[in-house]
Amino acid sequence: MMRRILITAVIAFAACSCAQKPVQLGGVASRLQKVSAGDTIFVADGVYEDVDLVWKASAPAVVAAANPGKVVVSGRSSLHISGTGLEISGLVFRGCVADRGSVVEFRNGDEMAEGCRLTECVIDRCVPARRDISYSYVHLYGRGNRVDHCSFLGKLNLGVTLIVMLNYPDCDENNHSIDHNWFGPRPVYGSNGAETIRVGTSQQCMQNSRTLISENFFDRCNGEVEVVSIKSSENCIKNNVFYECQGVLALRHGDRNTAEGNLFIGHGIRNTGGIRVVGEDQVLRSNTMLGLAGERFFSALALMYAVPNSLPNRYMQVKDTVIEHNVFEACKSIEFTTGQDYERTLPPVGTVWEDNRVDAVQTTAEPSYDELLAGRGASWYVPECSDVLQAGVLAAAPGDDLPAIAENAVPGSVIELSDGLYALEKSIRVSVPLEIRAAEGASPRMVFRGRKRDNFITIADGGSLRLKGIAFSGELTSGRSLAEGIVSTAKDMIEPYNLSIEDCSFEQCGESGFIPVKGMKGTFADSVVIRRCHFEALSGDAVNYAGETEDKGRYNADDIIMEDCTFERILGIPVNIYRGGSDESTAGPYVTVSGCTFDDCCNKVRGSVIRITGAQILSITGNSFLSSGRGGYSIRLDDAPWEKITLGHNTFVNSGKILSNR
Repeated sequence: MMRRILITAVIAFAACSCAQKPVQLGGVASRLQKVSAGDTIFVADGVYEDVDLVWKASAPAVVAAANPGKVVVSGRSSLHISGTGLEISGLVFRGCVADRGSVVEFRNGDEMAEGCRLTECVIDRCVPARRDISYSYVHLYGRGNRVDHCSFLGKLNLGVTLIVMLNYPDCDENNHSIDHNWFGPRPVYGSNGAETIRVGTSQQCMQNSRTLISENFFDRCNGEVEVVSIKSSENCIKNNVFYECQGVLALRHGDRNTAEGNLFIGHGIRNTGGIRVVGEDQVLRSNTMLGLAGERFFSALALMYAVPNSLPNRYMQVKDTVIEHNVFEACKSIEFTTGQDYERTLPPVGTVWEDNRVDAVQTTAEPSYDELLAGRGASWYVPECSDVLQAGVLAAAPGDDLPAIAENAVPGSVIELSDGLYALEKSIRVSVPLEIRAAEGASPRMVFRGRKRDNFITIADGGSLRLKGIAFSGELTSGRSLAEGIVSTAKDMIEPYNLSIEDCSFEQCGESGFIPVKGMKGTFADSVVIRRCHFEALSGDAVNYAGETEDKGRYNADDIIMEDCTFERILGIPVNIYRGGSDESTAGPYVTVSGCTFDDCCNKVRGSVIRITGAQILSITGNSFLSSGRGGYSIRLDDAPWEKITLGHNTFVNSGKILSNR
């Protein structure tokens, strides 16, 4: 969905820029030392790379782009604001990598900003090479500061988009305003720490922040369960729009917060949620929830069970919540007692439910997307779009340079292979959405004959892949290197990807680390679908999405579907998927293993044929285990009480048992 171009006349900028010559970005700091109250410093158009901007206002002043959007900050760059009454307007931070904490900070060292403003600015795709490197777009310190009419887009790495910091004495009771901003789409991250806004931390839950979050547009902010995470007291979250966000407004820590007049639109998309409540004297008033499909922590309304004698970072008891004048239409789940388990045993008390309306169907008319976005974000900014190129079918024959064909392919291209043997001298690097398939009636076969180890196919940033009808053999060629894997991700990736494999075979991978299908640590797939494939004679795992082993709730793929596949003579683990720890900030992975046959697989001591840790939604049905898992287990699960597990209609012949926490 594209944003319409909004044209705004910036008369004041045009008039003043004629009277005062714009300065280069690097000259702003010295100019600020000499300004008088009310002065405006205009910045000349240009792309400014690798700049460490430290701006302090000696008197209330404005720093503005002479032409909004034409001052672009990139590279290893950041902005630190301090002093009183400094307003920044019209800048674009694009492709920045923050070396210190965040792209923009309302402080410099221990010197805070007070009464400062960031307005009509854009931070877009300021991300590092790896998605697990953590930093934020904005750190908001001090008191009385405002972030408004800004656009925050392209956040793909770990870290909260915007944080209100309370770790200095001059930061509580701050009366900040975060208003009229556009927080653009953020994909599912796959772990905790991917909130869009956070106010405070669990250790600061008793501090009064008094931050106002109002009139913002949260647009498909799916990073984790907490889109907005309130971890302090006496904040107001008012008149915001949460559009198809797979998460909730979480009153996670702290008391006496108010959520009022917010609009939540889900359109029935999974995990779209409303408001989750922890703590005392919270007020939920005049909010509208439409078509929210989330359950449990993602419910349209969720009041949490609490931990007795809770530490600050766990769950304080819900007391005296006021829920009044709210509308719930076509919402899947409203829960007044969520999350009961062995630790959380205290139910909410003193809840007031008054004059709320709950309907099974949606009757409220929604504003259009453009109407919801109007007046929010930088008015002059339209995200850059890639040119649309015409994709087509690219025919390839044995002897053709497949890596070169893939490198030059436009997004959506199909590489169609005729009969014969394709010997790869180097990896096929997939950097755009691409399909590689057998031509009709053909049976292509692929081997690796490179002089240094690499994958047959490597999915890199920007790439997604569909494979169909290809036979892959890991056999070693004399005088050449053994491949590292067959289909794998690159080691450094920031973007999520999709992978689909149909009617392929993977054979003769003779080392334990040589895995046919693998997601590397620090990478993330929206979906991995493997259907009607055959895996045979493998020394290592067959399908491995188990790279995140630190038990922090991270995982490598959101949806994993394996259907009607066969696995024969596998020494390693045929299906190995891992999401460790007890964190509940994400809803995945979703895993389905159905209609598969495992014959003579993983019979080593303590081995497992299917080993799955921490899948939140898991279905293992209609599979056959033949002489497999005899030294350990056919199915080994490490599951939590809240996870939804379906096991049924599986058959076991001379095979191991099932091991599960339940």
